[in-house]
Amino acid sequence: MGAIDGAKEILMLRPDSSVPSRLLKAIVAKSFIEIILVCAVATLAAFSTFNPRSRGAIDAADQRRVAGWAVAPEAPEVAIEVQLFIDEKLVASKLADQKRIDLVRSGVTSNPNHGFHFDLTQICLAPGRHTAQVYALRHVAGPNKILLPIAKQPRVFEVRR
Repeated sequence: MGAIDGAKEILMLRPDSSVPSRLLKAIVAKSFIEIILVCAVATLAAFSTFNPRSRGAIDAADQRRVAGWAVAPEAPEVAIEVQLFIDEKLVASKLADQKRIDLVRSGVTSNPNHGFHFDLTQICLAPGRHTAQVYALRHVAGPNKILLPIAKQPRVFEVRR
């Protein structure tokens, strides 16, 4: 009988309840959670650093002017620099610091000084169709800067002579 009882004992699976085994599993699980946490923090930091938010619009674009507004929601008291590109070429750069009371009334920002107006009368544009896009110049980590388009699509306008 003793041999048969011994055989049953060998064939039955016993849970591994040794302390070193449980400790190893806990350390592996803790390391896995730490890796996930570090990856999440690094992703959020990179996103906020290299993808800063900006809001804005091009309200008018024609042969005489390109006008609109741009604001950084995280710093509404600061006027940001905007750059005008016509047909994908840099034409002008200035601060978006003109008074736009409508932005405060609509709740976009608490500071009205976020408008811009580029005068195109001094620029010799050839007759025909042109595209205008305005980019917000944003400072990121260190001396780096990025351009963020304030409109999803460039504005198309006609120049007639």
